[in-house]
Amino acid sequence: MKKKYKIKWKNVILAALCLILFLYLIISLLISLFSGSNKDVDIYKIADFSGNKTLQIINSEDRSNSIEVKDYGFYGESLDLYFSNYSLSMPKNDTLNGKTVVLKDLIDDKNIITFENLTNEIDNQIKLGELKDGFYSIYLQNGEVLSRLFYSSVLSYDNVFYTVRRDGQIKKIELIADKSLFDYQKKKETVNVLDNNYLYLKVSTVAADQSSQYDIAISTAPALVYEGVSLTGVEDNGIVESEQLYQLALDIKAQLESKGLKVLLIKDTHDQDIAFYGNGGVLNKAYSSKAKLFIHLDMDEYGDKAVLYSSKSSSKLASAIFNGLLNDCNIYENDQYLLASSLTEDGNNDAQFEIREAGGKLLAAATYSENSQNNKSFAYDNRYGMNAVDVILTNINEADDVANFLNNKDKIVTSIVSGICSYLNIK
Repeated sequence: MKKKYKIKWKNVILAALCLILFLYLIISLLISLFSGSNKDVDIYKIADFSGNKTLQIINSEDRSNSIEVKDYGFYGESLDLYFSNYSLSMPKNDTLNGKTVVLKDLIDDKNIITFENLTNEIDNQIKLGELKDGFYSIYLQNGEVLSRLFYSSVLSYDNVFYTVRRDGQIKKIELIADKSLFDYQKKKETVNVLDNNYLYLKVSTVAADQSSQYDIAISTAPALVYEGVSLTGVEDNGIVESEQLYQLALDIKAQLESKGLKVLLIKDTHDQDIAFYGNGGVLNKAYSSKAKLFIHLDMDEYGDKAVLYSSKSSSKLASAIFNGLLNDCNIYENDQYLLASSLTEDGNNDAQFEIREAGGKLLAAATYSENSQNNKSFAYDNRYGMNAVDVILTNINEADDVANFLNNKDKIVTSIVSGICSYLNIK
């Protein structure tokens, strides 16, 4: 007869619990060993990518060749890069003249933008208004060789530029150069991903009403540069310069705003007592508005009517405005009235102060004369220059010119608006 054993359930339960605990510990250890590498790294993230995905993309960049950028500036919507500290007289080989820039989107690898055979003209380099949303690496291309561009010092990722309004939207541009941007912690130690302040452009779309910045600033003659200048300018042939130009500016503003642009009219009244230079003056208001374009409307007493642009620019904005005025208004006889600003005696600066002083660092604003130095607090070394055009519409001392101007006022307005919108690619 077999001996019966009594099962001690307490021991069985205790053993089972121990086995379950043991298995739990083994499984936890295995999970930590094999899935630890999948834990998302805490890093500055691109778009909605995970930290690991961001790290993978950044580590896959081609940085085998690199070139140092030492200075930069904005003129209108153009981003300009320089390979030495900027000056008006710097050699062309220190600019993007003749070079090709390639922007590679790290979010969408099919989005590659190439700016070929660039010039050293300050309005004609990396055109920010043409960029799609993305996070771009910046390269210089020489034949088959791509060289990654890096900056000589840190540019924080809150270094922000806004394009003009298009279709109710604005492009927010962040120019970033910070070699610690993608650093992260691993086992209480900092892992350095980048070895230089490589340049990135982060481009995102924001609603136009989220920005208080202006797109265009319009100034009207007379410009009160010296004490004793008339607040109304020249009066001749039955018209007052300031009244005619101010009404023209109001009409231009209305039409531009109907296109969705935000326009600042510098003067509150046609005869406002406002200086051109200094704090609280015309240029101070224009710079404070963050406008990208600066349009100055003018008349002349000496027969020099023309559309003037900076000698350092390509004239594309001025050409767009001028072509409409030439073809539609019959106020200019031929294309000889599209002129680059003459130069000052030293041969470096634009003599047309309305253009020079609106251009920030790229046109050496606030450096030329004692008057211009009154702009030093806001214009000197300002990397955000306005693309400026001086539109001289008539010779106020010539009766025939004045009559032609008065007969074409409506066409002048629509031509200037059409030219600006054509330049900005706005319908």
